[in-house]
Amino acid sequence: MHVSAERLRAAAGTFPTGVTIVTTHTPEGQDVGLTVSAFSSLSLDPAMVVLSVDNASTSLPYLQLGGPIGVSVLAEGQDHLARQFSRRGIDRFEGVHTERHANNVPTVHGAAAWFVGHIAHFHAGGDHTIITVAVEDCGTDESTRPLLYQRGQIHLFPEYQI
Repeated sequence: MHVSAERLRAAAGTFPTGVTIVTTHTPEGQDVGLTVSAFSSLSLDPAMVVLSVDNASTSLPYLQLGGPIGVSVLAEGQDHLARQFSRRGIDRFEGVHTERHANNVPTVHGAAAWFVGHIAHFHAGGDHTIITVAVEDCGTDESTRPLLYQRGQIHLFPEYQI
């Protein structure tokens, strides 16, 4: 049986994920960023994370250069950044307060967590490219809650604990 894209999107969309902004540079040093919801921890030793980027993304060619990379896990109150970094034809960094790291890549100020490092591998994944990232530094802000993405909508992380 062939599974349609709509059916797969509906089923996979029930699984909540975080909302991230992925950043790198152009060869000329200009910041590039995009919204990515397909992100996960991959390995503790060595420290690695993984993300998946649509092959049609205008930012993917800059990531494929293999330069430094940053990942910001957006926090409550930053949902406008998820929309801003998914738009085409605009300066995605306009009005965005960023922080620079040792590799000079920016991350979003006030994010719930951030990771910086370099791209270790690229893997073909159908209409997406799977990117593994060797993490060189990371941090978290325990005082804020991350955003969640589920069924095409951004949600706040619930306050309760199990």
